[in-house]
Amino acid sequence: MKKSDLRRIIKEEVITMIRGQYINEAFGDPIAAKLSKIGGLRNNRWTNFWKSAAKTYDLAWDKLPKGSFRKVTPNDPAVKKGMAFYVINAPKDNPFATSSYSYDQRIYGPAVLAVTVDNKVQYYVDRRSSGRDDTAIGSKTAATSYRGTGTPVGKGVRGTLMVKKLKELADDVFVFDLESYRGGTKALKAKRADLKLGKDKFKDHKAWKKANLDRYKQILANRVGTRDQVDSMVAKAVKLTNAAVEAAMEVPKLGRYDNLMTTLNGKEVELRAVTYIQGQILQQYARYIQFENQEEKAKDQDYAGSYYSREKKDTALDIKNKVKAVESGNIRY
Repeated sequence: MKKSDLRRIIKEEVITMIRGQYINEAFGDPIAAKLSKIGGLRNNRWTNFWKSAAKTYDLAWDKLPKGSFRKVTPNDPAVKKGMAFYVINAPKDNPFATSSYSYDQRIYGPAVLAVTVDNKVQYYVDRRSSGRDDTAIGSKTAATSYRGTGTPVGKGVRGTLMVKKLKELADDVFVFDLESYRGGTKALKAKRADLKLGKDKFKDHKAWKKANLDRYKQILANRVGTRDQVDSMVAKAVKLTNAAVEAAMEVPKLGRYDNLMTTLNGKEVELRAVTYIQGQILQQYARYIQFENQEEKAKDQDYAGSYYSREKKDTALDIKNKVKAVESGNIRY
């Protein structure tokens, strides 16, 4: 065996050992796992981006669902909010080099060029000078206030640390919705219990869906006569709201006031608004069936028959309006 081959094998083993010792973060999202394996983000004994970010924002990387990271274009408005990773997929020349050093002239990839939070380039903040034995991440101002100018997160090549330049250099940009997942997973888990159907609560979206369908079928079984347009409207509402609940559980996201969010007709709405209006639709549907059955029994009584007929029509109109709101996504709790 050649000495060069032996050196290569030893080097690979040392790298593997170091990674096993210091890079022990697990990732729930595959994009985060990918970013952890390419160059740029420090993952050594003294500086570890994933641990520093987890401490700074109280994140649990292993609890994040698939879809919490997403790929966007460099000019997507989403990069201005949350945490953005600017990535190059192969080595490239640096058109913004400020010196003749080869390190600045050529950027080697694949690697993370830089990370921004709310459109501000992030730096490692050494907080040991303030009596804390750890490293966080923050803006350049935050890093300078502790010790020196701080080290930029990512490759940090001189001349590139401006968002405008990063957009020109990056091949890909990945955005993490930081605001929805900061604060750990305790709050997120608690929000999953916000599934209600009438007076009942469900911690599992599958149990909520089953109860929802069971209630719908039971109401339907109590009717006398044939199905009509109202049945079709309610069935559609049940289908749409069940899909919205499932989507919310697959990729949980918290809104402005820490309420679990989902989408209806492409519009972001509170999950509790979806479950609430579904309960209202089923409640009105039960009344509609009741009035219809009573109308059938009182068809030979002019006054009673006309009363139940009016009530049935008014209830059908209310159901129609609520189903339209579900279809359009214009609902509020």
